[in-house]
Amino acid sequence: MKPKLIIFDGEGVLYDARKAMKIFEREYDKFLKKFNTSFKEQEKLWLRLYPKISTGKISLRKANEIVYRKLGIPVSKVSEWLRKDREINLKYIRLNKNVKKTLLKIKEKGIKVAILSDTVQPLRWRLELFKKFGLVKGKHYDKLFLSRLIGYEKPHPRAYLKVLNYFKVKPEEAIFVGHDRAEMEGARKLKIKPMTFSELKNCLK
Repeated sequence: MKPKLIIFDGEGVLYDARKAMKIFEREYDKFLKKFNTSFKEQEKLWLRLYPKISTGKISLRKANEIVYRKLGIPVSKVSEWLRKDREINLKYIRLNKNVKKTLLKIKEKGIKVAILSDTVQPLRWRLELFKKFGLVKGKHYDKLFLSRLIGYEKPHPRAYLKVLNYFKVKPEEAIFVGHDRAEMEGARKLKIKPMTFSELKNCLK
């Protein structure tokens, strides 16, 4: 049976942020050392807030303000770092090979394409990244779902269900393309067929 909807994970499937993360950690550590602290110290506080940021309960800016106050860094420096963070993302996150070609092939078959991504970043940053990649809404994908906007991260069932409900598609009519074992299993439990990007490409041949 031809699926009606294919849901793609973002990072690790459509694009690769590994280099960006390495540079982020290195540059952030340098930035924080100017205030006599380190990336490791910041990370301890950040990880406590992460579940609230990634599900939109507090903004990225607000979370940084909380962390900076605890570390004794002037809150005015949050904007300076967020500008740098955004620049690193735009410069170093890379679109994976064959992504655009594969998305076009799916759309040509009349199948809907959703991108379901866990992130702490604002929607604007992700749209800027897609513009850089040349990923066009309507042409390559139909709808972008970010955890901070829908209130749930994968593998929470409601993350997948938000997408299914938007498109009015049953779980067995959808495919989830991922790479993380827990997220693949989360899809499987809902009767959404999980696949890797390579498996999907082979099916489209």
